[in-house]
Amino acid sequence: MFNSTLSQIAKVSLAAAVLMGASVSAHADTLIPTDLTSNIEQNISAQMQDMMQLAQRELSMSLQAQLSEAMFEVDAEDETQLANEKNEQAITSAMVKE
Repeated sequence: MFNSTLSQIAKVSLAAAVLMGASVSAHADTLIPTDLTSNIEQNISAQMQDMMQLAQRELSMSLQAQLSEAMFEVDAEDETQLANEKNEQAITSAMVKE
């Protein structure tokens, strides 16, 4: 999840770099109006912000899932240990009576 988001960010950044490099190398500044490049930059910036928010949300959800799974495992281990201790107490108390 997180890696795919980073991959998308890298692709968008690469596309922006290629566009900027092509415009500089071809002297296309006169061909591309300032408004168009401004709109492209704003769109790329908005997409990157959306991807970062999505990545943060996915990371948060992943951490929450891992934490709840770990807590469930600890709780299950505690219940098993408690049941074993009760069985041991029952056995030792029966041995003391004899």
